Amino acid sequence: MVCLYGDAGQGKTVALQYALSQLPQSARVRRVHVGVHPTVPELRRVLADALELGRRLPRGAGEADLMLVNALRQPRVLVLDEAQRLPGPALEFLRGLWDHPDTDTSLVLAGAGSERVLRRVPALASRVLTWELVSRLGRPEVATVMAAFHPLWEDVTEDDVAWVDEHVGHGNFRTWAKLTSHLTAETYDKSRAVADRRMLERAWARLMGPL
Repeated sequence: MVCLYGDAGQGKTVALQYALSQLPQSARVRRVHVGVHPTVPELRRVLADALELGRRLPRGAGEADLMLVNALRQPRVLVLDEAQRLPGPALEFLRGLWDHPDTDTSLVLAGAGSERVLRRVPALASRVLTWELVSRLGRPEVATVMAAFHPLWEDVTEDDVAWVDEHVGHGNFRTWAKLTSHLTAETYDKSRAVADRRMLERAWARLMGPL
């Protein structure tokens, strides 16, 4: 098990997508989509969907869980985003499935506050192999990270990047991504347009309101 956590907007999803892209092409990655405070039967159903069991899942809880356990014997990665939504019974249900000695599926539990939720179930938290914090981008990291995220930032001066981070970005990846979207729209159909300070100010105004 892996727990990926950090405050909202810090780039957990992008970091996770990048990490998963580095797996061998043969690796099977499936996503588990949960609602707010799902019941155990609801979690059982979404796990069955992610494991491609679909309509084959028996109605009886015992038989259904046995089918899930058998499916989890295959090497793959299950990604459960927004794990902070899971109540105690659902977390205990996951612990029971991953306690089975034949389970060979990795489980990634991600979300803002997911680490606090998992800590409430010590038996599950003790089984987490790695706790990965995605933190706010530091000032020296912003230029490098954004240039890797989108080519638009490759030609922006370091002073302008620092100005954006100080006034609007504040190391929050989601804010930087939204600003990139505004700039991309403004440079559309312009060959290799460089985002200068005036363009950055206009994008900021659309994102945050008038200066």
